[in-house]
Amino acid sequence: MAFGKIPRFSPSFSWREAAISAKEVVLPDSSDEKVRRFEHRFAAYIGAKHAVMVPSARYGFYLLLKAMGVGEQDEVIVPALTYYAIPAMVPLTKATVKLADIGLQTHVLDPDAFEAAITEKTKVVVPTHLFGTPCDMERINAIAKKHGIKVIEDCAQSTGARFNGRRVGSFGDAAYYTFGLTKNITSLSGAMITTDDKAIADFIREDIQQGDYAPLKKSLKEAMTGLAMMVATHPKIYWATVHPMVVMGNKMGKDPIHERFGEAECRYDTLPTHYQSNGKARAIQAAVGLKQLDRIEDLNSSRIVNGAYLDASLQSVSHLDVPKYPEKSEPIYMSFVVHHRDRKRLADALRARGVDTTTGYMNDMAHHELFPEFIADCPNAQKANAELLHIPVHPNLSLKDREHIAQSVVEACAELG
Repeated sequence: MAFGKIPRFSPSFSWREAAISAKEVVLPDSSDEKVRRFEHRFAAYIGAKHAVMVPSARYGFYLLLKAMGVGEQDEVIVPALTYYAIPAMVPLTKATVKLADIGLQTHVLDPDAFEAAITEKTKVVVPTHLFGTPCDMERINAIAKKHGIKVIEDCAQSTGARFNGRRVGSFGDAAYYTFGLTKNITSLSGAMITTDDKAIADFIREDIQQGDYAPLKKSLKEAMTGLAMMVATHPKIYWATVHPMVVMGNKMGKDPIHERFGEAECRYDTLPTHYQSNGKARAIQAAVGLKQLDRIEDLNSSRIVNGAYLDASLQSVSHLDVPKYPEKSEPIYMSFVVHHRDRKRLADALRARGVDTTTGYMNDMAHHELFPEFIADCPNAQKANAELLHIPVHPNLSLKDREHIAQSVVEACAELG
């Protein structure tokens, strides 16, 4: 990517995946056979015995809770900084959410906070490898084993990240991943569950097989959206079209990109029927996913190079805090986040220098208006939710881009004082 206006993200979807999508429409293959092949390769990549493709990570998480017998009187420990849709699944099983704080600089579940949150009702813990940063799975697993607690890893933003040499998703009793267009691996839509427990895998597969195939038009729409994202984030096109809309939207207090690709937060009292129906993956999704698996290490390597450069360049910037990663973790930098006491002014200053940023879509669940019963004392999550800013770190950045981003952050922080 040549230096110009630098977008906040760039999809991993490319012309390669677009061509594969077109081929699957013209010459459709057996959906089940290709999906099984994708599941098998993904399980091998993670280091798990079983993988099952599901329509969404949230529904996959719900099925994992049901497979583990979670229900009334049980508690599920979730990090206080996470995406709202995950803890929102817990009440649908009649269980209760118990929040635990994150590490202020790691942004992932604090093992000490996890242990302090345990009661005799605790049945499951969900360590979220947020922003591509692995949790301290050695400590979390040791605490969980001591108390007889099941571990479900949230790998939605961390496919390919490692802790102590092992890929995340291979530590707990099960894990889930999501393959949306903005993730570091995509299958247009859908998600994956991995586990070494055959009974869990069979339970989930049986449920998924009861539904219909995902609508082909949905996959085609996602493929077209991926193409649109790819074109829109090309430097020259972004500079001439998208960036001016972002600037104008922010002056009006809006985020046009989030409004286009985000979702309205809502609460369900019962499991929506559309979560389960149309749950079987199609060959087009598996074909794109298989191609992405061929490329994921290269894509992650680019993120790691970009993230390491920003990390090293911004360590000593005044009034700015950069992440501190758990020992033995190997992040993939799905996001590079910084803390600033006035992130809006920092975002405005960076945007003026041609660097687009975002506050992201994670939630401080300890103070979420849709879930007042989740209220807890989690000061680190509250502070992070108020101060975090996501800096571009995607694979399409050039060396000049990295240098410009780092220099812009340094200049902006000096300007703000």
